[in-house]
Formats: sequence, C-alpha cells, structure tokens
Amino acid sequence: MRFSLRLLPRMLLTAAALVIVTPLLTAPLVLISFLTTSGGPAYRIAYSWAWIVRKCMGLTFSVQGVEKVQPGTSYIVTPNHQGNADILALFATLPLRFRWVVKKQLLMIPVFGWALNRTGAISLDRSNREKSIKSLKAAKTKLTGGWSVLIYPEGTRGSDPHLQPFKKGAFMLAVQTGVPILPVTCNGAYHILPRKTITFIPGHISVTIGDPIETKGLTEQDVPELMERTRNEIAKSLDPDFNPFDVHTPRHSPPVLTATTSPKDN
Repeated sequence: MRFSLRLLPRMLLTAAALVIVTPLLTAPLVLISFLTTSGGPAYRIAYSWAWIVRKCMGLTFSVQGVEKVQPGTSYIVTPNHQGNADILALFATLPLRFRWVVKKQLLMIPVFGWALNRTGAISLDRSNREKSIKSLKAAKTKLTGGWSVLIYPEGTRGSDPHLQPFKKGAFMLAVQTGVPILPVTCNGAYHILPRKTITFIPGHISVTIGDPIETKGLTEQDVPELMERTRNEIAKSLDPDFNPFDVHTPRHSPPVLTATTSPKDN
C-alpha cells in the first residue's frame, strides 16, 4: 500500500498533535524532574503522549504472551526495531514499566535532556566503548522496584523488516546484573513508517512477548551464546511479510493502566 492524498488529513492531524502536545507535556515533565527522580510520573506522561500520537496516526495494536511477564520483576527488554511506530506499540502493549536507553545526544538538549536524565533515562555513547560500558554499569541501580530497561539490540531502525546484526550492550548489562532478558517481536512497523521517511500509513502492529531468558550466573564469555538465544527467540515470531493493512488483522485496545501494568508514583 502506498501513501495517497486521502491520507493527508491524518498526516496534518498528527503533525498538529506533535507540535501542540509535545511542548504541553514537556513542561510538566521538566517540572516533575525537579520534584522527583523516581521516573513514575514521567512514564505516565510519556504513555499519554504515545496514546495521543497513535490515535492521531490511526494505529492499532495486538499483543501475545503477556502472561509470560511476572508482575514486579525487572527485565532487560530486547525488541526488534523496524521503525518509530513500534515505539508507540511497545508503550501501549507491554505490561511493565521501563526506562529507555537513548543516544547521549538526546540528553544534551537544553532543559528537556536534563529532565530526561533526571527521570531515569540511560544514555549510551556509541562512539566511545569505555563510556558506554560505564553507562551500562550505572544502569544497574535503575533495575529496581519493578523497573525494566528497554534496549534495541540492533541499535537502530532496520533498513528492511528483517533482523539486523545485534550489538552487545543489552547482553553485557544482562550478565553483569543477572536480570533476565525479555525478547519481544514487533511486526508491521516497517511498512507503516519506514526508516528515513516522514509519511506514514495507518495500520496494525503485532507485538509478541517471547519466553524470558535467565542470565543469573552467566559471564561475559556467555554473551555470544546469549545473543544467539535472544535472536532466535525474536526470530520465531518475526514475519517480514506481515501485512499491517490487512482489514482482517485482529485489533487490540491497549491494556487499562493498573498497579501491575503502569508505573507507580514512587
């Protein structure tokens, strides 16, 4: 399916929402960062932003494997990354609260970047391996109280719907902390909003939560095998030919925020 002029009104609606809603929600985010560093209130704001944007874009989601997530347990969440649209899907469907691993450049944005850092985001300097390792070690303290960390093992959005080569960051963190890995597979995001484009087509994204992978007792020597196990688990549910525009695709409303599916105001 290709972009057509009939989608222009929705494109304009989404653009307007981003221009208006983003600054409106950034202001309380900055304010909250002065009052607490728990991350809970900030996560709720991010969830609200994602909900508004996905509604404007006309996206729907479905999720399988929610029962595999143990309430109150921390995970290192490792989803594939087909496009920016899968970020919205993960916010809507994952029954846990998580901190993002972001590029260090985002934390350099005046005021906003400082607030993002204060509320728990973890930055990585991909151009400096030693600094990246230091950041990952510091991330250990943020895997408490039921918080998880979400790291895209591919490092960036793929140029096609297939899995790209994995980087070691998520797996180094896993063996250093003993926190289990939670593989997640997203299908459909690539065709909705491909890399290096600003036009999108409303569609459906399927999210599948794989079997958690225990990492207690593993060492750095186990990282290559851990990467392969995670890759295989994600690949089991990956469908490069998934059609997000099929009207028969099952629709799913994001879970209602509860004590076990949303961040608590700590």
